[in-house]
Amino acid sequence: MKALFPFVGDSIGGSHRSIIELYSELENSAITPVFVLHEIGPLSDLLDGLNVQYEYIFIKHLAGESPNILNIAFSVVLNFFKLSKFIRKNKIDIVHGNDLRINLTWSLTTRLSGVFYIWHQRSLMSSSILWKISALLASHFVTISQYVHQSLPSGISKFKKTLVLNPFNVKNTYERKTSRSWLNGLYNTPKDSILFGYVGRLIYWKNIDFLIRSFVEYTSKRSTPLHLIIVGTGDNEYVDILKELVNQMGAKNIITFSGFNYEPNRVISALDFMIASSNFEPFGRTLVEAMIQGTPVLAARGGGHSEIINDGFTGRLYTHNDMKDFIRQCDIYIDDDKSRYEIINKANIVANSKYSVHLHAESIVKIYQKLLAG
Repeated sequence: MKALFPFVGDSIGGSHRSIIELYSELENSAITPVFVLHEIGPLSDLLDGLNVQYEYIFIKHLAGESPNILNIAFSVVLNFFKLSKFIRKNKIDIVHGNDLRINLTWSLTTRLSGVFYIWHQRSLMSSSILWKISALLASHFVTISQYVHQSLPSGISKFKKTLVLNPFNVKNTYERKTSRSWLNGLYNTPKDSILFGYVGRLIYWKNIDFLIRSFVEYTSKRSTPLHLIIVGTGDNEYVDILKELVNQMGAKNIITFSGFNYEPNRVISALDFMIASSNFEPFGRTLVEAMIQGTPVLAARGGGHSEIINDGFTGRLYTHNDMKDFIRQCDIYIDDDKSRYEIINKANIVANSKYSVHLHAESIVKIYQKLLAG
């Protein structure tokens, strides 16, 4: 069986890391994974570093780059023969798409080529009538959380959709002191500070501006030296807004913007606390990564965060956009060593039992087999 995983290639996010983990597991199975990239860039650099083979297919216009339905249809027609030819030539059995542009570009072509299409929905699906057509384009839907699962169009049969938790390499752990020394040297973060960190894309709905305001307010109430490192790239306009906010608050000495880092797990292992401030996170991959690394998590309540974190048991949740609650939860973490260590240990046990690559691969392979069996 051949399973094709097409990607745009212009970014690296949770979906890419999830599929790379799945890829490593499928290599030892009867399934042959095939990667396709439409752009040479960050993802190709990562795959080259991991010695993962991929094909390059140039696409002039990806569907979904413009929300206009006529532009989407034009892109699908424009690329139909090139993609269909690749599917037939390589004898692909299943195409497994992992983001909106890929799903819109590949799904119809895949189905018309007589091949099954997996639509892996990793974000909330809007209520727009446009997305009702997705039920016709996909052979099966995979979602990453109950929060995302409930956002699928209501007309999709329960037999045509499956919730599968994201996979994580639970054995890929780092020693905290060594990681902190590495991070201090890399970004010149202060050695004697309690280090808070945000790791992820810098886009408006991640609510990082709230995190910055809350952190600055918190530092004014504590005598303990604190520092915040913000790791990632994203929307340039929003990044400029965040940096200007830090300047206006006179907080450049306590907040570091690191930019992109190819070793997010190593970064997370160096933190004293990992903060997830998103408004409506579909899942929250960095939360699980922190649980694996033994880094305590403080996350905004709601969405995928509330499915991952059992408040007070495997992490702490604060009320969305409530600065006082954010500060209160930080105080509990810092001042109650016993509770913090209990949370770290419990979180690690839960992460290892729920999010292994093997469990994820088993679930995905079952879906593949079910489709091919008819």
